[in-house]
Amino acid sequence: MTDAAQRPAGPRPAPDDIRTREDIASLVRAFYGRVVADPLIGPLFTRTVSVDWPGHFRVMTDFWESSLLTPGVYRRNALRPHRALHANDPLRQEHFDRWLLLWATTVGRMHTGPVADRAVAKAHTVAQALARNTIGTTRSDAAPGPVTVEIDARPER
Repeated sequence: MTDAAQRPAGPRPAPDDIRTREDIASLVRAFYGRVVADPLIGPLFTRTVSVDWPGHFRVMTDFWESSLLTPGVYRRNALRPHRALHANDPLRQEHFDRWLLLWATTVGRMHTGPVADRAVAKAHTVAQALARNTIGTTRSDAAPGPVTVEIDARPER
């Protein structure tokens, strides 16, 4: 008998909010699993660039941890690798839109709460800033707010 068959049927409990680095690491791994399988943006990661996946997961976990939980963990230039990618395989607005859709969907499936909401809001800001600084455009229907990629110096309360 499988684990699924042993569990009682019924609604699944609501997922918890993002609380720890491990929550973020799991979210990042799940997200990139969806990214690589995606027919639009997956080839950017499998055909265009050679990705050191353990290193990339670590860097992306640092980025999201800095954005959501512990400022200062991420100390890199987020724009540099995206400009290099764009130089090799031109990015389009639809790439940023798909990235955002996959991120928001993955967050929503795994977590719920104010930190998860901030993760999605921050992704809108990141997508808008990266699009503006690589392809030179932003979407007018993007989430309102700043269009720079910044890590706050203070945790939100």
